[in-house]
Amino acid sequence: MSDINTTSVTATINEVDGDTRSLKTIMNRYFVPPKTIEYYKWGQAIVIFIFFGLMFIGILFAYVYANFTDYQNRISVITNAYLFGKDPEHKFEQYMRNSQGEIISTVMNDITSSAMNLETVNARLDSSASRLDTKVQTEVPKKYIESNSLGVSIQKNIAKCVKPT
Repeated sequence: MSDINTTSVTATINEVDGDTRSLKTIMNRYFVPPKTIEYYKWGQAIVIFIFFGLMFIGILFAYVYANFTDYQNRISVITNAYLFGKDPEHKFEQYMRNSQGEIISTVMNDITSSAMNLETVNARLDSSASRLDTKVQTEVPKKYIESNSLGVSIQKNIAKCVKPT
């Protein structure tokens, strides 16, 4: 049963002439990979770097997507909110409201802490003033008496030394 279009496999494999169906040409054409390493020495490394870079970006995207509420107040996420299925304009308005609320609460906390600091300083000044007042009321009369008695004793000593003639 030989057909004109049928070729014997053993005859094709064993052909040595310049025909394109020899074993060597079949192996080179279908089974042996081309030697691209000689021409593209950095090709594989570049492809690996690109692959890992894209994989890293994909992991970051998935992480931000899963934790969008934690990252929604960052400008870089707000500007790219459409990537996460959100409206950037709405998210920016929400960010501005949150920022205003945070600033107002910070200012109010500063005012409250300043008022508390003023109360503390006022209490310290009151305490110092009352201590000074107590000291003045007790120490001044005592010193007056001491200095007055000293003056009297000096006058007496002077009077003793100077006898009237």
